[in-house]
Amino acid sequence: MTYPPRQGMANAQTGSALIIALVFLLLVTMIGVTAMQSTTMQERMAGNLRDGYLAFEAAEAALREGEAWLDDGNNVLSADVTATLTNPADWDGESPPSTGNAVLSDDLSENPVFHVSAPRLVRVNPADPSAGVRGIYPIISRGQGGTAAAVVVLQSHCALPCRP
Repeated sequence: MTYPPRQGMANAQTGSALIIALVFLLLVTMIGVTAMQSTTMQERMAGNLRDGYLAFEAAEAALREGEAWLDDGNNVLSADVTATLTNPADWDGESPPSTGNAVLSDDLSENPVFHVSAPRLVRVNPADPSAGVRGIYPIISRGQGGTAAAVVVLQSHCALPCRP
């Protein structure tokens, strides 16, 4: 028995499976590209955070080195007491020149440096006029991370001896 050919829409191919597959492929591609962009951004943020931590640790090491430099005692008179930092946060590590440096790691873009300024005289007991004065030395340190863009400047004040 032979069947007559069908007429109309039931016999025509529409290609909807191809269109749906292409739209689905486009959506999967967009999701993949977005995920890669997000991953790349997270990697950059993690790298920048690591640079910041390296710079902070380098500046802390230079600060400790500056305190040790002052505690040596024989170096106090050789501090550059004429050069003052008007704004320690803007110190570039060169002008005025650093008092010393701390060598840390090959991961750093530059070795951390410290600057010891002239002591400020502070009265030990302000209520007692006969009380003596004590010299408080400002120590400013500057550390860089793995890149020159990550810079940390720290400042502390030290009365001799700096460390107990």
